[in-house]
Amino acid sequence: MSLPLADYFAHASNVLLLISYSVRDILWLRWFAVAAAFIVMPYYLAQPTILWPPVMWGTVFAIINLYQIARIYAERRPVVLSADEQRLYDLAFRVLRPREFLAFVMLGEWRTAQPGEVILKQGETTASISIAIEGSAQICRDGQVLGALAPGHVIGLALALTGTPSLIEGRFAERGRYMRWPALDVRAFTDSRPELRAKLQSLVNQDLALKVGRMVAREIE
Repeated sequence: MSLPLADYFAHASNVLLLISYSVRDILWLRWFAVAAAFIVMPYYLAQPTILWPPVMWGTVFAIINLYQIARIYAERRPVVLSADEQRLYDLAFRVLRPREFLAFVMLGEWRTAQPGEVILKQGETTASISIAIEGSAQICRDGQVLGALAPGHVIGLALALTGTPSLIEGRFAERGRYMRWPALDVRAFTDSRPELRAKLQSLVNQDLALKVGRMVAREIE
């Protein structure tokens, strides 16, 4: 007994759905789902009474999947960074994916520092986080220079997050270039992105470990 032609469309659609459940790439899963939705349409339209509800809902699901496919392609486009952004990424943010990094950078602003410009004031709170890509920053207390931070170090993060006054002063010893983020914007941005927050926390821990290691080395010397 041969099957009606329309039945073959229904079987083909379900085969594509089975294949979509076996793929790991979400992009291919959505493409198979779209193909299955459209291939089954002739089956619904060929019935003695056209089955409009499944036609309508199949079209809706296909449109949603096509929209998500477009978003995936947009997200997978190569990320092009400016020279300053590439420098900052190489210095401090290699743990992030380029697109994550670009979204984070858009929260901040680029600043050009002149020699002697203060980015941390002793005895005052700070509401921003800074990372230099050019120029070293001197760390001072009561006018005495304690050391210097090379480009790539996080400046003011713990103070910005806790709201405590700074025990030290930070100022550029030479002309520099740095990125500054408002702490409130960083918190709001990372609160909805726990994975990104964890990555940034790991960067902070690494930066703190490097600073402590250098302090210990100076004490030993």
